Amino acid sequence: MAKASPQIKSEKLRIFSERFKSALGKSSFQDNEIAEKLGVAPSAISNWRQGLNMAKGKNLRRLAEVLNCQPRWLAGEEEPQQEAAFAKRTDPHEQETWQQRALSAEKKLADLRNGLRMLLETSEEPPAPQGPAHSELTGSVAHVLKKQGATKLRAQG
Repeated sequence: MAKASPQIKSEKLRIFSERFKSALGKSSFQDNEIAEKLGVAPSAISNWRQGLNMAKGKNLRRLAEVLNCQPRWLAGEEEPQQEAAFAKRTDPHEQETWQQRALSAEKKLADLRNGLRMLLETSEEPPAPQGPAHSELTGSVAHVLKKQGATKLRAQG
């Protein structure tokens, strides 16, 4: 395998160093925090910042993850595309799939139905009308609640 010329290698180091400093500036991390997260010596971070050497392999992937950017961009293999160079991903625990959002919405809807059911059951007076659509809505809600109640009674019985 042919080695990169010294000129190409120094250009890659320069690009890596610039992008590393740019990404680091956008993060809230200090050098020692990055070193700790990656399990490298703080001197490695200093060397990357100065363009003396660059992160490779596992360290490059981890560094990009910590700095929320793409490894190929950080290594100078991709042209920056404004802010698109920085990944749109966040902590995997913060990302929600559409299924999780749907389940959350269904739970909220069930909670609202239960609250409305409790309100209608405990209310001795019918709610005061608040416009022409109010009576339709109240009737529709009452119909749905009665239907659900009948379904539950059949299921329990």
